[in-house]
This record gives sequence, C-alpha cells and structure tokens, in this order.
Amino acid sequence: MIAFLLTPIGRYIAIATLTIALLLGIYYKIRSDAVADMEAAAKADILRRTQNAIRAGDSVDNSDGGLLKPDRNRRD
Repeated sequence: MIAFLLTPIGRYIAIATLTIALLLGIYYKIRSDAVADMEAAAKADILRRTQNAIRAGDSVDNSDGGLLKPDRNRRD
C-alpha cells in the first residue's frame, strides 16, 4: 500500500481521495448548519405565533357576562 502511494499515479489518487473527502465534509457541515437554522427559525415562528395567541386571549373581555353578551347577528 505504501509502495503504491509512492508512485505518481498513487499520489494523484490519494490527493483526489483526500480532496473529495474534504469537499464532502464541508458540504455536510454546511447542510447540517442550514437545516439547524431552518429548524430554529421555524421554532421561533411557532413561539411568536403562540405568544401572539396568548396576548390575544388575554385581551378578551371575560368579566361577568362579557363572554355572554347578546349577539345581534344570532339567529333565533
């Protein structure tokens, strides 16, 4: 094996293999970072929507009879 790496063709094959391995490693690292960023953005959006829903629920009039006010659009 070492004798093969000392030949000119063996060196080129070793350099090509190392280059491909390095490029694949960089590709997978960038891809995993992008996926993590997308998941973080999605979670942030979910938390923002949940917080907005909580704020909207807090602004509802829930005093005595506030939720049972007569509805003028109600069908009888």
